[in-house]
Amino acid sequence: MSELVNEHIGNQLNVSSALPGNEGSPLLPGRDPLCLGIGPAAIPGSIFASGDVLIGSPLSYPIPATPEAALMVARPNVATNPLASKVPSIFKVTTKANLPAQPLDVMLGDPGIGMVGITINSLIINIVNATQINIVSPETLLIGKKTHIGMNLKTGVEIRTGACNETGFKFRSGFSRDAGIRKVSSPVFAPIFVGNVTRCSGKSTGAKSFDIEHPSKEGHRLRHVCVEGPTSDVYVRGRLKDKNVIELPEYWKGLVDSDSITVQLQPIGDRHFHLNIVKVDNQQIVVKEPDDKPIDCFYHVYGERKDVEKNIAEYVGESPADYPGDQSDYSIAGFTYDVRKEE
Repeated sequence: MSELVNEHIGNQLNVSSALPGNEGSPLLPGRDPLCLGIGPAAIPGSIFASGDVLIGSPLSYPIPATPEAALMVARPNVATNPLASKVPSIFKVTTKANLPAQPLDVMLGDPGIGMVGITINSLIINIVNATQINIVSPETLLIGKKTHIGMNLKTGVEIRTGACNETGFKFRSGFSRDAGIRKVSSPVFAPIFVGNVTRCSGKSTGAKSFDIEHPSKEGHRLRHVCVEGPTSDVYVRGRLKDKNVIELPEYWKGLVDSDSITVQLQPIGDRHFHLNIVKVDNQQIVVKEPDDKPIDCFYHVYGERKDVEKNIAEYVGESPADYPGDQSDYSIAGFTYDVRKEE
C-alpha cells in the first residue's frame, strides 16, 4: 500500500469500489454520488466513501473485518498520533465564524421517509439551550429519578401510571389523568379534575382562604380561612366572662351585613342562666342575664359578607362556567384560581 504525505485533493475525494459504467444511475449509484454533484457541477472539497469509515484509533474497534457501523468515531491513538490526542472532544459541531445557528444544523434521520433509531450510552448528558426545546413524540418513557428546576408548563393530555411524589408549585392548563398513587405536598391548580382526592398522610390538601385589602385600615391586609357553606360567611368565637358585651372585630363594619348576624351562646357551669341578646350590630353584641348573675358563656357569632355578591348555592350546569351569577367575586379552585388580577 502506497503512502501519501500531506496530499492535497483539489476538487473531490472519492473512495469507491463501484464498477465503471454505473456513474449516476438511480438504481446503482456507482462511484459518483448525485448529491455531491457530477462533472462541472461537483461541489469542491466534498468527500465520498462507498464503504465504512473509521476516524480515530483502530484499537476502539479491534475485531478484524467486522465494522460496527458505517461511520465509526473514536479518540485518536496517543501512541501513534500524540498531537491529535490532545483535543478535548471526540466529535463536535459548531457555527463559529459562519452562519447563525438554525434548527437544521444537526439532523439525525429524515422525517417521514428516513427515520432512524438512536441509542445513547453515556455517563452524563449536559444540554445548555438558549431558547427552546421541542419534542414531538406519541410516547415518552423515563426510567429513574427526574429532577426539574424552574417553571414546568404542560399543555395537552397527560396520563401517569405509578407512584408520584411532587413538591413545589404546579399549574396545569390541560387534561391530566393519574392512574397511580400521587402525593402532592403543595398547591395544585387544574382547570379540570376527574376522580377522587384522598388524604393519605401529613397535612390535608390545603385550606381555602381569601386575602384582601383591609376594609378599614389603610396599608393593611386581611386574610381569612374559609369554612364550607352556602353563604359567604365569616365568624368569631370566644368566651364571655364577667361582662355582657361581645366586642366584634373592628373590620366587621366594612365587611359584614349587620342584618345577617346570628349569635349562639353556651352557658358555662351548673348554674341556671337566662341569657338574652338585647342588641346586635356589626360592632357589638349585648347580652343580658335577667337575674343579674355574673355571665360566663361561650359564643359563636356569624355574619354574611356584604362586599361580594350573594352566593347561589345550587344551579343547573355542567361546570363552574354555567354559574348564573357574577363570577368576578369568587375564586373557584381549579377554574378561575389566580386568574383575576387585582385592580
